[in-house]
Amino acid sequence: MLPAPLFFLVVAFIVVFIMASAYLPVRTQMMMGGILLCILFALGVLQKRLAGVPKIFLLLVAGFLSLRYWLFRTFLTIGGGHPIDFSFALLLYLAESYGILIHVFGMLVNIWPTDRKPEPLSGEPGDLPTVDVYIPTYNEPPDLVRITATAALQMVYPSGKLRVFILDDGASRISGGGLEAKQAEDRSRRLRSIAAEIGAIYHAREKHLQAKAGNINAALFQCQYPPDLDTYGRAASTSSSTETACGELILVLDCDHVPTRDFLEKTVGFFQQDPKLFLVQTPHYFINPGPVEKNLAIHRKGPAENEMFYGVIQRGLDFWNASFFCGSAALLRRSHLMAAGGLSVDTVTEDVETSMKLHAMGLNSIYLFRPMVIGLSPETFDNFIIQRSRWAQGMVQILRLKNPLFQKGLTIAQRIGYFNSCFFWFFGIARVIFFVSPMMFLLFGLRIYNASLLQVIAYCVPHLVAAYYAANKLYGRFRHPFFSEFYETVQSIYLAPAILKAFLRPRSPVFRVTPKAMNLDKNTLSHLGVPFYIMLLACVVAQVVGWLRWHHVANVVDALFLCSVWNVFNIFLLLCCLGVVWERSQRREAHRFPVVEPADVRLENTGEKISTRVLDLSAKGFSCYVTGTVRPAIQSSLILHARDKDGNLYELPAIVRHVEATADGFKLGSLFMLDTASQRERIVSYVFGESQRWRFFGEHYTGPGMSTSRGLVLLFKLAISGSLRNITGVFKLLLVRIKTYRHSVGRAPKGDTSL
Repeated sequence: MLPAPLFFLVVAFIVVFIMASAYLPVRTQMMMGGILLCILFALGVLQKRLAGVPKIFLLLVAGFLSLRYWLFRTFLTIGGGHPIDFSFALLLYLAESYGILIHVFGMLVNIWPTDRKPEPLSGEPGDLPTVDVYIPTYNEPPDLVRITATAALQMVYPSGKLRVFILDDGASRISGGGLEAKQAEDRSRRLRSIAAEIGAIYHAREKHLQAKAGNINAALFQCQYPPDLDTYGRAASTSSSTETACGELILVLDCDHVPTRDFLEKTVGFFQQDPKLFLVQTPHYFINPGPVEKNLAIHRKGPAENEMFYGVIQRGLDFWNASFFCGSAALLRRSHLMAAGGLSVDTVTEDVETSMKLHAMGLNSIYLFRPMVIGLSPETFDNFIIQRSRWAQGMVQILRLKNPLFQKGLTIAQRIGYFNSCFFWFFGIARVIFFVSPMMFLLFGLRIYNASLLQVIAYCVPHLVAAYYAANKLYGRFRHPFFSEFYETVQSIYLAPAILKAFLRPRSPVFRVTPKAMNLDKNTLSHLGVPFYIMLLACVVAQVVGWLRWHHVANVVDALFLCSVWNVFNIFLLLCCLGVVWERSQRREAHRFPVVEPADVRLENTGEKISTRVLDLSAKGFSCYVTGTVRPAIQSSLILHARDKDGNLYELPAIVRHVEATADGFKLGSLFMLDTASQRERIVSYVFGESQRWRFFGEHYTGPGMSTSRGLVLLFKLAISGSLRNITGVFKLLLVRIKTYRHSVGRAPKGDTSL
């Protein structure tokens, strides 16, 4: 028996599909398309005033126009012509069909996103479930792990009910010998020392098997099965702790994901209400810009690349009980996880695979849209592609090895949700086809799209306008449709081969750790930028050839016009990509985030206590405004007096490292003094403890969504600025290389031509 919302959507889809199948003359179709677009825009206006119903009808109208176009493409534009023409035409048709299917599934999944509120704890403190915090780590800096573990121990929860485990998988490299083994041993020693200092439990295993999932599983089962009775074939703990008590709940945190003090207060209550609940997932919030936002200088000027998933899609999945584990910032019930045999290890996206398995067991999940963990995004384009390639390959593995559509135990809505999440990642292949297709006609005259300009206006234009408009209504606060095109384009050239490899050989992908906390000393060109130059050159050549053919080939004006417009749009996307692959320098040891909070500072050189505003914070320091005429001295000491939202007072010593004069005082940049463990703990609590600080751009943005025209203009500006910065940077690099070459030749002995 289908649930009522899904039954309504299925019936509505069948009705829309039947209506979309009716034949109409082209001019009648054009008129109908125009009328329906007007209705669509009217529903969009009504949606702001009447919640719910206008949105449903808006999506149905948009879906009708898209299905109408797909049926036109299927029955009136495919077939005939030379085999090469037909082959490329078929590829384009399949890519378009993929896009329409993902669009329709996206509307189904995200039509009713949830808006859950935190569930308060119930009962006496002694009755609350015990919690084990697992922080898996492999080769990340120990100081990064320290901050996360310290913050985890500071979470508000009854004494004796919370334990924090540092799961050091990097210790498995000690037995390998050589420099790597020595580095691993030094790192292991530091992590043991940190754990002992702050009160965490250090745990390691002898062999690095099954990557992150294996690391967590080794800790998961150690408490029930002592090391000498490990029937799961996992390495024994090298921790001195031999405790066999199990936490009823498990909080998984990546080693760079720092939790706020109220994380457990806001999430444990859900488990008290539902014994079948296996997961409460919360968003991943990042303190630093991703490489796309950083390199294009658009950080905090609009939603970040990851916000659509955490701001809309997970909430949409949550309505259908299909939100899934994202590897971190998630609380899980140990008994359900152990009943499933621990984290699944058949794919490199063990989190989603495990969630699907537990959902198939009839268990429930919840997504709480409240950022309570702050982490680090990949800091270079190279690392970004490593991360996204792993995600793409893992989801394709799930599709090939454990197709959600045929998983017993899943509801129909869950099957659609998981299938959509897996199938989405084929966008890399589709984007490559969308780039190649117009060039095939402009360069070689291949008939890849058998339709007249009038038919395109009648069928394609209403579909595109409706699809963009509907997507903007679904995701607009968190992602503009044109930016989706751009974000997918910048990944596609590298994801396409990774996806094909995983599809053809689903057992071949291996887990690759995403590097974190990396610095770049100077602006530089990413080594992954070459394909974008080649693609851009090909598009420009195709455009020139197309213009030449315009005047010399008869009866192709319609096709030339359409392909030229399409190719120009691709060129703009590629120009934006050039801005991404020109890496901006990244020298900060600790990323700062903006705040505007009142505080006091006591200056050493004056002894007076001054009211101030803290402007930004990091794990290492802060900046603030102070009024007065006496300029604080560089290297002078001060004490920051501040209170958090809970009223806790912090007195944090710091050293002034930068002074900038302002109209009525000075702006100070200061570094915290980290001399003692107590000082470090207080700084972590003050800087990272409050979840009220973490808000997605789209979450707090209450203005109207960005219009289609404004989004296109912004994309155009990014294309110009990004490509100019890239070209200027490459030109400077060439000058440096030429100067270096001349200098080396000038200094070489006579007759010596070596470099």
